[in-house]
Amino acid sequence: MNTIGRFLNMGKNCAAMNMAIDEAILTAQKENPNPTLRFYDWTTPAFSFGYFQDIAAEVDVEACRAEGIELVKRMTGGGTVVHGWDLTWTLILPRQAGEMGVSETYQQIGKSLVKAFESLGVPAKCYGATADTSQSSQNICLTNPAENDVMCNGKKLAGVSVRRNRNGIMFQGYISLDMPPDPILKRVSKHPEIQEMLCKKSAAINSEGRFINRGSLIQAICETYEVGITFHSGKLSQTEKVEAETLVRTKYATAAWNFDVDKNSNSM
Repeated sequence: MNTIGRFLNMGKNCAAMNMAIDEAILTAQKENPNPTLRFYDWTTPAFSFGYFQDIAAEVDVEACRAEGIELVKRMTGGGTVVHGWDLTWTLILPRQAGEMGVSETYQQIGKSLVKAFESLGVPAKCYGATADTSQSSQNICLTNPAENDVMCNGKKLAGVSVRRNRNGIMFQGYISLDMPPDPILKRVSKHPEIQEMLCKKSAAINSEGRFINRGSLIQAICETYEVGITFHSGKLSQTEKVEAETLVRTKYATAAWNFDVDKNSNSM
């Protein structure tokens, strides 16, 4: 018998609020276990960075601000992700005895996404553990695949980053739905050679004559998602809303969280 979980199809929020909602849901798992699958969007273009990245060392912060690109550090690891043209999702699970391992869950997620893409006519496969990553030295999620990420014609379409603590397990993922414009992609790095690489190697579902809208993609994912949970439509609790608002003010909208690398490292 499948576990019952909550499905949240949410609208747009600023970068800080998007990250704060995820953490609020993760925190709530300790007292109120409720597996949650959330889809959401971004009010403005944004770059999210893995927990151990140094944002200021990788991008021109002032140029991003001037161009309206929000910068935010995630709780999860991984590299830089461009938001505003993607479909972003989060799967949050409570800790429990006999829980599925992170690697096994991520493998199931990858297989489910491949089925969803194929149902929409997008050729896809999971990236293999034995693939050659020797040329993927940059910490940029858009072009640097990891095991079980979803690929199409040798280019990455979807990736996931993970955080596990005593409250639960959080998978934060993105799917490249539309291609960001080159001026946005170039802001992901200060280095011209990386900017050129991003413009050449980035991929999106809506290319090669395809056009798939957000709603159709979400429906396809929900129909193929196989992680042992049946999700029913729900909403954030009042406790989660209050916690998210607090986290925006005290964490995700602060320079201390986003730019103080030493402080973040010491808080693990």
